[in-house]
Amino acid sequence: MLAVVGCKPLEAPVEQVQRVQFVNKLVPTAIKPTEKISVVKSQTATEFLCKDDVVIKVQRYQPKKDTKSKRRTNANQAIALTYGNAKHTLSPVVAKVGGKKYSNIRWTWFEGLDGIAVLSDNSGNILASDCKAK
Repeated sequence: MLAVVGCKPLEAPVEQVQRVQFVNKLVPTAIKPTEKISVVKSQTATEFLCKDDVVIKVQRYQPKKDTKSKRRTNANQAIALTYGNAKHTLSPVVAKVGGKKYSNIRWTWFEGLDGIAVLSDNSGNILASDCKAK
């Protein structure tokens, strides 16, 4: 006489899934409280009035304070520059002359220490010159 000890009777896969789902329904799941994460960046916008009555809008994203170390992170942030109907995000680059310089693959924006800014394209053509903040 052969006896099979320790084996379970055969069960269809659908019945196995239903059994597991039933067991999962019985176990209550505890909901953990989550921290509120703020994603909105504060920004300031400056309009520049350039030669030939061209208006350029520059939005600067303010870095958020790091709550753990109480200091600002990444003091030099990217800007969003609007010229005509086009808006591009420009990243900060190192300027050889005093001032701030931002660029991307299409445009270069340079703000001199004297308050005058210039917008040029990647081939060096000046799109807007003698720009002064309003």
